[in-house]
Amino acid sequence: MMPTGFHVVIGFVVAALVSLLLTPAVGSLAFRIGAVDRPNARKVHTRIMPRLGGLAVYAAFMAGFCTLLPLVPDGMFGAYDKRFIAALLTGGSIIVLIGALDDRFELSAKVKLLGQIAAACVVVFGFGIRINLLNIPFGEAMQPVAEWLAIPLTIFWIVGCTNAINLIDGLDGLAAGVSGIAIATVLAMAAIMGSEPVLLLSAPLLGGIVGFLRHNFHPAKIFMGDSGSLFLGFSLATLS
Repeated sequence: MMPTGFHVVIGFVVAALVSLLLTPAVGSLAFRIGAVDRPNARKVHTRIMPRLGGLAVYAAFMAGFCTLLPLVPDGMFGAYDKRFIAALLTGGSIIVLIGALDDRFELSAKVKLLGQIAAACVVVFGFGIRINLLNIPFGEAMQPVAEWLAIPLTIFWIVGCTNAINLIDGLDGLAAGVSGIAIATVLAMAAIMGSEPVLLLSAPLLGGIVGFLRHNFHPAKIFMGDSGSLFLGFSLATLS
């Protein structure tokens, strides 16, 4: 059995390398299909910028995690763990598709919100993942959440976090940097709490962010766009 620490390192390194190498190609693709951000009076950049960088982060994450799967010992994941992984991968793929379409065609806010709710509903209704416990300050450590409240609360949490990351995506490296810090924190907590699926999903996601940041720090060569900010927000919400 390979120690989990090795899994984390492998997932992180593979994703970081794929993201680092793939991002320039994604930038070229963005220029070819017209998924670009043009400068105007409200924006800081002064030249046309590609904005499909989230595809590189997503592809790197998938490459890192798929590299890990053959190395995971049989029996490491239980039934709930498998549902959780499937929920993040399925919902995340829906979110990336919505974000990529927005990067190219500039979807309306209503369409994007409906897509985010659909992805959250896939997690909650399709795979049965929901918030069951809450840590309430000045009370007992953990409080159970009633079934009637757990479903809307989980959907609200996922959609809210998804939009929170999307809304801060305005400066070079900001959304990716904040997301990277948050994912690193989730990874550390998963290691402390012994949550294998969260640990093994967080590592390649963090690697994808780190590789992308090489091209996104000021002066940025590419923006992550909604394909990246929505995916990172959704992933952070689901993992946490």
